[in-house]
Amino acid sequence: MKRSLACLASVALIAVVALLVGSCGSDSPATPGGNNATNVLFTAVKEAAPTFLPGAKSADKTINDKTINDQAMYVAYQLLRNYTYPDDEGVVDMSNIYKVLWETGRYLDEAPTRCAAVTEATDSALSPFAFDDFLGHSYALGMALEEGGYGTSIAYGVVGDERRMLASYKWAPDAAQQVAIGVIQAEHNATTGDASVRFAQAVRYPPGSTMGGVDGNGFAIRAKIDGNSTTHTFELKMAINGTSIVGKGISRGAGNWFLFRCGEAFYCIPADATEADLAAIVPTDLANVPAEGAAYKDAVAAAVPYDVATDLPAVDLSNFNGGVAGTPVSYLMY
Repeated sequence: MKRSLACLASVALIAVVALLVGSCGSDSPATPGGNNATNVLFTAVKEAAPTFLPGAKSADKTINDKTINDQAMYVAYQLLRNYTYPDDEGVVDMSNIYKVLWETGRYLDEAPTRCAAVTEATDSALSPFAFDDFLGHSYALGMALEEGGYGTSIAYGVVGDERRMLASYKWAPDAAQQVAIGVIQAEHNATTGDASVRFAQAVRYPPGSTMGGVDGNGFAIRAKIDGNSTTHTFELKMAINGTSIVGKGISRGAGNWFLFRCGEAFYCIPADATEADLAAIVPTDLANVPAEGAAYKDAVAAAVPYDVATDLPAVDLSNFNGGVAGTPVSYLMY
């Protein structure tokens, strides 16, 4: 079910990854995401999972300006540093889970009025990436959009108070230089506050491109978050390229803590931690986890992290089957 949206020509394409939904056919603002208060999924996940606040040095720089020397804490910061629209546009990119949620979360809000009936199908049949931890949903509404090198596709469903979404996207305005492919699956229960996210993305710099060099290059990300926006309890696992992290705890509130693990290194982190906190943290082993992390250490020690060799999307984009308009991405197949 492809639709041509002529009014997209009037919407400025986002410089990093444009998930193109303007104001066509709805009362939603043309600016992606609208505002923080109305992007329900974005707000719910930020209230559940950790959100690291940047220091002065990072406030006006990209997250690739590395200020944290420990690789695990740098990856955690890169994926989970705070994102606020519009202040962080051009500062935080799509390697940040909150930026991704900002761009996709509005689909969950807009889907009831924008999506049309489609043949009902399950997430595993629709997704262009084969997650091994699908949420197990089925969807009866959908929409697909395409404009030049950009595009997205959305599947949507509702069960009681729970809203469900599966969205895929591509960014290839100059496929000779860069192609980004991503898919995010989410659910949010407005009554219980429970929120879950599954996210995978790969960015490919082809051979001969400025970033890729002679042989080509790129990076891959995967993340899983299950949490509650009321209690701020969460569990997560996430990985970028060769670094994989698992974690559990409470992400908000004075006196609360959470625990991350990368390999055999444990990081006990205060709720509402800042970039400076992450830069100062010294990892421990399991036997020396501080008292503040004791409630979580057994669960975190037992958690199975992503295997960076097999669980992340392939940088050559081969995990994203099929193709659309000459770019290696498959939209959701209705």
